[in-house]
Amino acid sequence: MSKTRRLSVALMVAGVVGVAAPVAANATSLVTISGATSSYPLVSLLAAKYVKLHPNKIKFKIAQGGTTVGINNVKSGSVTIADVAQEPTGADAGLDFYPIAKYAICVVTNKANPVSNLTPAQVTGIFTGKIKTWSAIPGATGGAIEVYSRTAVAGVLTSFKSLLLEGKSVESSASEEATEGLMRQGVESNPNGIGFLSNYQANKGGLNSVSYNGVACNQTTAASGQYAGVSVFFEVTKGPATGAAAAFINWIDKSPAAKKIIASQWILIG
Repeated sequence: MSKTRRLSVALMVAGVVGVAAPVAANATSLVTISGATSSYPLVSLLAAKYVKLHPNKIKFKIAQGGTTVGINNVKSGSVTIADVAQEPTGADAGLDFYPIAKYAICVVTNKANPVSNLTPAQVTGIFTGKIKTWSAIPGATGGAIEVYSRTAVAGVLTSFKSLLLEGKSVESSASEEATEGLMRQGVESNPNGIGFLSNYQANKGGLNSVSYNGVACNQTTAASGQYAGVSVFFEVTKGPATGAAAAFINWIDKSPAAKKIIASQWILIG
C-alpha cells in the first residue's frame, strides 16, 4: 500500500545523522530526483536553496521525464526521490508519498482567442472532442479547435482528467506534448489551440488563462478553495524516506525558507 506521510522533526534529525555518518563527517551526499515536469521549477528552487543552506554537504541531480517515469525510477532504485504531480494509485504499493505543495491546473488558449470562461460541460466537450469549433463557444474566436494534451506519463494529465474532465480521456487526435514548456509553446503558436498547464506556467503571460465555471485559475483562487482544479505535488520514496532524502523532505515541510519559495508561485499545504 502506498502511504501519504508528513515527516517528523525526529526523522529529520535521524536523517541528518545518517547523511554524515556512513563515510566521513565532511562527506557530500547526492540525492537523485526524477519525474514531473510541472513540479521541476519548484523542486529546483527548493534544492538550490537547500544546497545554499548546507554548503558542501549535499548535491542534487534532478531530471524530468514525467510522473510515471519518476515513479518507475524510484521503484527500481535508480533515483532517491520521484517528483509526482498526482495522487497515489493502487499501482503505487511500497511507495511513500510526501505532499510538498498544491498547484492549480489552468485551461489555456492562445492570446488571439481571449475566451473568458468555460463551463465544466464545455471543458469536457472540447477536450473529449465533442465540441469541435470555436464558434460553438460564446466569446471565442477562431475556427476548428485544436487540442493540446500531455503524454501518458504526465501526472498533470491524470489530475486534469480526474478534476476537470469527469474522469474522461482527452481525444485521441490531440497533440501530445512531453513537457509543460512544449505545451505552452504549442498553444502560444496556434490561434486555435487549447491546452492545460500548472498555474506557474499558465500565469506567466503569453497565454489566455480561462476561468472555469466562473472562477479564475490563479494562485489566489486555488489557495482559497474556490477553484476546482487543484492538485498536489509529492516527493515520493521507496519505503519511508531516510538519510539525506528524509532531511530534505522534512526541510520542505517545516522550514520558513521553503514555505516562502512555495508561497511565491504555488500553494502551501494546509
